[in-house]
Amino acid sequence: MRLLFAGWGFRAAAQPQSFASCWAQACAQLAPGDWQFALLESRRGTPAWEAFDAWQRAAVPEAACHAWPESAIAQLVTPSVSRRLVARFATGSVCEALALHAARLHADAPALVLRRIVSADRLATLAVAAPAPFLETGVHS
Repeated sequence: MRLLFAGWGFRAAAQPQSFASCWAQACAQLAPGDWQFALLESRRGTPAWEAFDAWQRAAVPEAACHAWPESAIAQLVTPSVSRRLVARFATGSVCEALALHAARLHADAPALVLRRIVSADRLATLAVAAPAPFLETGVHS
């Protein structure tokens, strides 16, 4: 299965259904994969983090979950751009930046395979990145 990196952004009031809403949208658009989740370290210990953790353990317990400092996504260019997020995090989309950052640790040129999607209650966002596809050239080094 393809390795996929889900970057999650969320507001303080996010609930398990916020994450379930994003996940349902993503699963409707993507083939199954081996999932790794990326979140901001600064959200750890918040009620929203606990809501995410409860949802993740119930819905996708096999997914590895990594937390990154805000500095890891600062200055990352994303297709989606929110002026509010640029002012707060120095990147246009937290979820897209997290997905790209996590995937970049596994490949030099990751690509977003799913741009930012928003939960029905508008409290969570999700974007998905993957390592660039390996192309067989027939030339072996």
